Amino acid sequence: MVTFSHLDDGTAERLWRGSERLGATPELSLYLRRFSKLVLVSAHPDDETLAAAGLLQRAARHGLTIQLLLATDGEASHPESSTHTPGQLAAVRGAELDHAMGMLAPAAKIRRLGIPDGRIADSRELLKQAILAECAAAPDPAGADAPETGAEHEAERAAEHGQTLIVAPWRADGHTDHDAAGEAAAAAAAESGSTLLEYPVWLWHWGTPDSSRVPWSSMRRLTLAAADMAGKERAITCHYSQNSPLSDLPGDETLLCAEMISHFRRPYEIFIDAAGSMLPDGDERVQWAQAQFDAVHQDLAEPWSAPEAWYEERKRLLTVAALPAREYVSALEIGCSTGVLTRDLAQRCRRILAVDLSTEAVKTAARRNADLPGVKTMQLAVPGQWPQDSFDLIALSEVGYYLDRGTLLKTLDLMLGSLAPGGTVVACHWRHQITGWPLDGDAVHDFLRSDGRLKSQGIYTEEDFILEVFTVAQDGR
Repeated sequence: MVTFSHLDDGTAERLWRGSERLGATPELSLYLRRFSKLVLVSAHPDDETLAAAGLLQRAARHGLTIQLLLATDGEASHPESSTHTPGQLAAVRGAELDHAMGMLAPAAKIRRLGIPDGRIADSRELLKQAILAECAAAPDPAGADAPETGAEHEAERAAEHGQTLIVAPWRADGHTDHDAAGEAAAAAAAESGSTLLEYPVWLWHWGTPDSSRVPWSSMRRLTLAAADMAGKERAITCHYSQNSPLSDLPGDETLLCAEMISHFRRPYEIFIDAAGSMLPDGDERVQWAQAQFDAVHQDLAEPWSAPEAWYEERKRLLTVAALPAREYVSALEIGCSTGVLTRDLAQRCRRILAVDLSTEAVKTAARRNADLPGVKTMQLAVPGQWPQDSFDLIALSEVGYYLDRGTLLKTLDLMLGSLAPGGTVVACHWRHQITGWPLDGDAVHDFLRSDGRLKSQGIYTEEDFILEVFTVAQDGR
């Protein structure tokens, strides 16, 4: 669990701006056209301004109905103040919010839930139900700003009527209210079928560019136009009770120091797409995914776990033991990573073609298996790039959840086209949440099992992973 104080020095913004991985996050801006409504959840007045002012302005121009759900009034921001009671702070911060929202999205509606500041976890269900109610309400085109693209955009919005984008604090931001608000939003998104984006606030303070807690693969970038940056700057200054002292007396000190606010003066905003619902498309997606996997495989790194770890070794032993044939002539391993499973499969295969999207992973895998003449390693972007050979074994291990359903279907089509009669497909996947990607392990196996062209020959499931062997179905059996 993250522990921090706003009084800590925090991570300098220059370190974040120097991060290549932060700079490589995929763009989000065009995806707003998929939605007709934005439900923005704010734990405290100013969260929405700091983290999502650019998104608010963009949504207003696109004609989205905007509903801001303010969970608390922020009355506990200065608990030691001798000049302001909690009620007075709530009134001040409420006026600041109204002023800022009037600049960012004048037609937005604000609903104040009045949950005690610091106690959102106790009212998580109340917040979830409030979000669900807003998702169920019909969009209000008359109340939204005029869309910037005219009648053509209105037709597009009409065709997508009912799609709601929920934007809420990140569930792992480290502040108890932010975490609870994000959890409530995630539950509401799952129940309503809405799309969820989460925004970090305190991550930039306690996190570092090399921290494993930074959710790199699920980060999305919204580049801000100059006018949006200027609008955001004006809105930030509205929250004077947070970015300047209430008085010169102890307990009235500035809550958000200049270094903290500098994280939100970037020419872009960062959102977290935990479900992978806003991944880029086509070549842009391939390039982005390759950059992600190259980063974690850099310098011969073993990104998932040490190969000698018992969990990994045991999983590989079970995978190889599950193969029904004593020997295979030609195998294809999709997503070989650093080639550890490749080496184990080589015990049962005369030839193996091990492929991976990451050039860095392929480099490590080729080095690991250089002494095995039957192993060939290639960098291929599956399914866009596909080998022409025929195989009697295809391994899909810890890779299916990085594909959306459409891409997984294309991959399966190609697998079946390359599989020799009587051939085997072995799949093994981690069963826990895969942050930032479209599917999880169970969903991948449900997808494979539901395809009538495959017949499941055996399945092994435990808490951490699922292992399954398939053959090509014959005569519908």
